[in-house]
Amino acid sequence: MTPPRWFTARRLSVLAAAGVAIAVVAYLAAPLFLMPAVEEAVPAGFALVAKAGAWVGADDFHFASGLAKLLTDGRGNYVLRLENFSVRNGPDIEFFLSADADYNADDVRLGQVTATVGSYSVPIPRGTDIEAIHYAIIWCVPFSVLFATARLA
Repeated sequence: MTPPRWFTARRLSVLAAAGVAIAVVAYLAAPLFLMPAVEEAVPAGFALVAKAGAWVGADDFHFASGLAKLLTDGRGNYVLRLENFSVRNGPDIEFFLSADADYNADDVRLGQVTATVGSYSVPIPRGTDIEAIHYAIIWCVPFSVLFATARLA
């Protein structure tokens, strides 16, 4: 039996390639539209504000808003507290603490942005020199793109 005329190896290859391309684009674009949200209470004992600032997006596309606070328990432990936080999602965006508004390889890495909307806390490694920290940064690691900064004072 001869296959239908429209069913050729070339057309099948084109359809398969188009299907793969659509799947890849959907996978890469999905984070732009998914907005995971969380509302967490301030961790017990972290009532003192060491520094604070407002989130500012890097540009119109990479927006951010809300407050960034460095909270301490007074015993050398700190958290980055995000309040009324919102940021455009992206692939592998992470929090960093920095001496300046530009990302540097030696910045303090806090880990992935787990929620793009809400209020929550991110632990800061013990021993971090808080006096040397002047900015919280959201950085897209795979594409080396700045998403947002918060000047901490």
